Amino acid sequence: MSAHPDGYDLLKATIELSTSSLPIETKLERMLQSITDGFQSDRSLHLRPEAILKEGFLYRVAERRKPLWVDEETPFQEERVLAEERDLLCSSFACIPLSDETSFQGIFYIGFSKGRKFSSGEVDLLLLLTKEIGAAIRNDQLHGAAEDHEKSMRQLSMLMELNRALLTTVNFERIVHMTLTAITIGDGLGFNRAMLFLVNDKDRVLEGTMAVGPNNAEEAGEIWSALSQRKGNPSELIAKIESSTENHSVLNSMVKGIQIPLEHAQCILSRTVLEGRTFNIGVPHDEEEWLQTRCERGCHIGSEVGCYVSEHLSRDPKIYAFATIPLWGKGKVIGVILVDNFYNRNPITEEDIRYLAMFSNQAGLAIENAMLYRNLEEVHQELKEAQTFLVHQEKMAALGELSTSIAHEIRNPLVSIGGFARRLDRALPADASEKRYAQTIVKEVGRLEKILSQILTYTHEDAMALKELDLREVVEESLSMISESLRNGGIQLSKEFSEKVPGVKGDYYQLKQAFFNLISNAYESMNGKGNLSIRIHPLLKNGSSFVRVEVEDTGAGIDPESLHHIFNPFYTTKDNRLGLGLPIIHKIVTSHQGQIEVNNHPGKGVTFLLTLPAQEEKQR
Repeated sequence: MSAHPDGYDLLKATIELSTSSLPIETKLERMLQSITDGFQSDRSLHLRPEAILKEGFLYRVAERRKPLWVDEETPFQEERVLAEERDLLCSSFACIPLSDETSFQGIFYIGFSKGRKFSSGEVDLLLLLTKEIGAAIRNDQLHGAAEDHEKSMRQLSMLMELNRALLTTVNFERIVHMTLTAITIGDGLGFNRAMLFLVNDKDRVLEGTMAVGPNNAEEAGEIWSALSQRKGNPSELIAKIESSTENHSVLNSMVKGIQIPLEHAQCILSRTVLEGRTFNIGVPHDEEEWLQTRCERGCHIGSEVGCYVSEHLSRDPKIYAFATIPLWGKGKVIGVILVDNFYNRNPITEEDIRYLAMFSNQAGLAIENAMLYRNLEEVHQELKEAQTFLVHQEKMAALGELSTSIAHEIRNPLVSIGGFARRLDRALPADASEKRYAQTIVKEVGRLEKILSQILTYTHEDAMALKELDLREVVEESLSMISESLRNGGIQLSKEFSEKVPGVKGDYYQLKQAFFNLISNAYESMNGKGNLSIRIHPLLKNGSSFVRVEVEDTGAGIDPESLHHIFNPFYTTKDNRLGLGLPIIHKIVTSHQGQIEVNNHPGKGVTFLLTLPAQEEKQR
């Protein structure tokens, strides 16, 4: 070592760099520069194992694990030199393998353009220096492996706890929120954002379902700062996820509005479903590669420029990277999870993808089970409603038969009583005291005849004269029947009729009676003071076209305890009413395949919503 005047200082500097906390790339750069300056060489290099090509002389140095010294006394004698290695053939150079008993870290190279001889001291010094370089690389590898192992353990622990939590609930929104949050929190996979799209088999589209992630870089920084200070094991973190499932982020709202036809096979999201495989779309290296990642049609996320995923998720698609993972159910892809590192720009590695696939496999089955359970609940609710409707129909049919029979039995003697009372009224002098009794009988008989007429109207199945109608005209006719009362009272009438309303097929007189009854009820509920609003507009529901009529008043509303009985015949809270007004309206609407709903606001008013199926437009 004494052969080199600066050997001690050079070795000391190399050891200090090797044991420092600097990043390995910085360490290597400084150690190599120090050696280059100390030996006054042209250059010093660290040749990584992956850079060493087979069949070349460097490969043979690596295989033999023995240094190669080339100087004035020991000329270069290797026969096979690759073109990629020729710039290493200086007048004098040395190639020293960096290895220990368990691993190979590459080759250290030092070259001189002028011929020289390596003294024994320089050889010893270079061997010591390369030993420190190899140790620095090996320590960094071990440290990285330890960090990777620790990260893997955290991720596997989170996966186990997530799986355990998923088994404790069948709530669809909670399962989805837990899964996406586990993907984005630091103890999970740590992606910046995660989005779920589910397949709608009926419409053959991919629908945005939920998204988790910060809305901007400032919010992202606050979240990461909080995460760095948070403590707790995976069980506690999962519990926190479970307890906060509300998600009102801008990203979530945006994703929920997305629908992507699965036929758009060039869209990355659609391809993930159709091909059932992962896509890791990194930052393109050049314009040609960027153009190749484009979809001709796509998801319209954010509705910015163009129509492919990266353009809609990033203002600059040329620096945007994301990955998609198919969400597998039982034997088929039921959706897609899309992740990105939109804010910190961290690359998405294959290891990240592998763990994400593990997450998605667990979540896919849980989400599919939750969807099946949700569908089962919906079917069960529909069956309950159908059963309730059938029981109601049977009850109404029996009541109708009884009411019809009684009405007919009462009508005949009532007609006779009315006739005799009117004849008696005409025969009595105007000043006779009995005339008042006769007039009372005539009046009460008239009231009973009106009640019988209502009963027969409700129970009798009249044949409907169906024709295409404009509900705006029918409502206007119904309003004209009480226009005088509206003009003389303190009730303000507001009408909001859409310009384009499709026609409906119905019986003009029955619908006119239904709207008249409804408007009359609203008028009477306000006791001569308030606001009556009538709105008519088209409605699209489950792919079908309807017309909706809304009648809103500012009366006292309906007693909540009475709300479930308002369509039952003979149920009334008014002493002078029979309780057939709303049941008749309900019967007319349902006989037209429509639906009547109630938005009740006790003390503030009530809104009745009548929805009738629209006529299909005729093909021209």
